[in-house]
Amino acid sequence: MIRTETGVPGNKAYPSFRKITLEDKPFIEKALAIDPPEISEMTFTNIYSWREPERTEIAFFDGAVIFRSMAGDIIRYYASSGDHDPRLFMSGILEYDHGVFVPVPERTAAMLSKDARFSVREDRDNFDYLYRMEDLVVLPGKKFDGKRNLIRKFKTAHAFEYLPVDGGNAGECLGFEEAWCDIKECDKDKGLSEERVAFQEMVRHSTAFGLTGGMIKIGGKISAVAISGKLNANTMVMYILKADPGVAGLYQTMMNEFLARNSGSAEFVNLEQDLGIDGLRKAKLSFHPVRMIKKYEVSLK
Repeated sequence: MIRTETGVPGNKAYPSFRKITLEDKPFIEKALAIDPPEISEMTFTNIYSWREPERTEIAFFDGAVIFRSMAGDIIRYYASSGDHDPRLFMSGILEYDHGVFVPVPERTAAMLSKDARFSVREDRDNFDYLYRMEDLVVLPGKKFDGKRNLIRKFKTAHAFEYLPVDGGNAGECLGFEEAWCDIKECDKDKGLSEERVAFQEMVRHSTAFGLTGGMIKIGGKISAVAISGKLNANTMVMYILKADPGVAGLYQTMMNEFLARNSGSAEFVNLEQDLGIDGLRKAKLSFHPVRMIKKYEVSLK
């Protein structure tokens, strides 16, 4: 049973936060299942894997599971949608420390925008890209000509092998990440350095998290890796999609081969956000999303 925990004496609206553990998985997933998320961040896999870089903590409060991130200058909160009224706990928490709630889904943001206490801001850099699975598997029509040509050229130029990621090759996957980071100079980029930590967590706990992984080897060496999980009943979320940037068409081939083998019953695939990076935004738009999953930042006026 999830109980209310108060963390600040005299403040009934502020919960008691603690570190996230693997034992929290069933409780978090139960809370998220009340109102299955569309937003990619709201999975146990993402929350747990990014807990160290983002200094994320957890609390159970007013029927919701709430997370607090203290990675930056501003304290950030996010919470399960659940069956509660978010105004009841959001106002109390924000009055205490003047932080922000992110990523707030569109439906909740619309409700909060009608409340004079809240300031609601659209967060375009963190919108998720949602695609029709069939589009990325079949690559139909003229608009995907460029993608099909890149894949065809890659397959003509390279003898490659597709393999699932499993316990037997997890070490190889971690080695691939290190090599990829050497190319991308992850040590000089805070975001890439933090992503490296999350990648390692997902590979090490892939079975416990219920993840599906795939890789492409060229000449017996891993050159691309993809890792996905279930977001909701009809949507897969792609957590990891990395490829040797020096091999033309490899990224497109990795995505296509992986989804063709692992789409299951999913109708859509969420490729997460572009973080406001121009090249990444251009790449994600070039795969023709069917919809953007909007996210908002909410604070008190």
